[in-house]
Amino acid sequence: MLQKVRQYIQSFHMLNKKDGIVVGVSGGADSVALLLVLQELREEWELQLYVVHVNHGIRAEAAEDAEYVRMLCNKLEVPFYLFEADIPAMAKEQGMSEEEMGRLYRYQCFEQVISQVGADKVAVAHHMDDQAETLLFHLVRGSRLAGAGGMRPVTDGKIIRPLLSCRKVELVDWLREKKVGWKEDVTNADNQYARNSIRNQVIPVLEQVNAQAVYHMAGFAEEMNAYQAYFQRAVDIYISEHVRVATQHVSEALGFTSKIKDEEIRSCKEVVCNCWCEREHLLQQEKIFAKAVIYGMLVKVCGRKKDIGSVHVETVYELLQKQSGKKLSLPYGVEAEISYEKLIIRKSLEEMEQDAAKLQELEILVSPADFFEVKEQLIELPGKKHLKMIFFYREQYSKKEWDCLVQEAINSKNNYTKYFECDTIKDTLCVRVSKSEDSLVVTESGGRKKLSRYFIDAKIPVEQRKSIFVLAAGNNVLWILGKRRCETYKVTTQSTIIMKVTYEGV
Repeated sequence: MLQKVRQYIQSFHMLNKKDGIVVGVSGGADSVALLLVLQELREEWELQLYVVHVNHGIRAEAAEDAEYVRMLCNKLEVPFYLFEADIPAMAKEQGMSEEEMGRLYRYQCFEQVISQVGADKVAVAHHMDDQAETLLFHLVRGSRLAGAGGMRPVTDGKIIRPLLSCRKVELVDWLREKKVGWKEDVTNADNQYARNSIRNQVIPVLEQVNAQAVYHMAGFAEEMNAYQAYFQRAVDIYISEHVRVATQHVSEALGFTSKIKDEEIRSCKEVVCNCWCEREHLLQQEKIFAKAVIYGMLVKVCGRKKDIGSVHVETVYELLQKQSGKKLSLPYGVEAEISYEKLIIRKSLEEMEQDAAKLQELEILVSPADFFEVKEQLIELPGKKHLKMIFFYREQYSKKEWDCLVQEAINSKNNYTKYFECDTIKDTLCVRVSKSEDSLVVTESGGRKKLSRYFIDAKIPVEQRKSIFVLAAGNNVLWILGKRRCETYKVTTQSTIIMKVTYEGV
């Protein structure tokens, strides 16, 4: 059995030399076998093991289990960490099942120890029988494609399941050969828990149909994992190429002079406030693919996968085929809307108004005096974007070099790089979100257009306008970042100071 587990670990690249592994050990046969397997591989892989045991506060004999695991760790010279909680009470308070609450708490404990000791991975003792049970559990609850893959050998590059290639009976037989005991959890026989019922009642019936049922289900799950990984890569590529994502919180470090009235804004984490794509292009994709893209968009905006079901994905897909202006409500205060031939999935307008109010506080100033004092400035903006400003002075260049720069500025058509003549800029420049009173010069004769009118003409949805940044002098907009610039402050052959502004990270 040890050789089988070693090969399984190698085939999925679960371990690296000198890894620190947090091992979840309940005291049952599965987790004890896991600990002993890793102990056997410890010298070969130069591993550092740390055992976490959680007392869920459900069974009277739980303290005995904890003491057994502690003694085993002492014998193996492995650090032991005990956590205790009243899971039934926590589950009731959170409105969760005891199974779900227990799992959530266990992984919180794992993370705590990882942070404390600087470990690399978490090893859990799921085996092949657990995989078959999980597959059935997902299917009967109405799983999507991903659920048909059951548990993955490696999750997020950090959670490893070295025993998925082994049946429970193999682990028990191996422990008996080594004359190592374990603690039985009596709650495993309680069929009021859904998973126990599948394990104790459903799978035995399926094995009467075919003695290899568990092997076949585990093989199916592994193959589905491979299909899902391939499919998900294609979905991720589509999202990266065709879905625009906007964040609407200020990053922790602005990195430049700013005026922020509410100090709490400085520590806000970035969150996705909306994402959008062209609905016709999405409708041209296969339905199953389009629905996977929609699910990915929902997860981005909701910030989690829980409670995002196939019914929500299906209703958004149906929305794709409706006229502009149609919208629907989704979990976590999220809504979807068809607007200007785009599918937009966003936070509710109420939440976005609150976030927009915070962004309205942000102003990054650039004084005209800076034109003569510095050659380059980098302005950090929310969403890992930044504005790079480079100042060029004619007196520092030869005539040929300056003429080339002037021609480059005059001929540039790049939406994300703009050139401005600074000779006539007298007001302090400001980088901030757009305001309703803003306007920009749109004709060479000086004709102006309100930004609100520009946004309407450009068919930019209302909720996106609140997070669009501009470079302005007062209410006079020089450049709507990434979009249109004004018709003034253009570089000419007479310019003596040129400002090159590049909007990066878009």
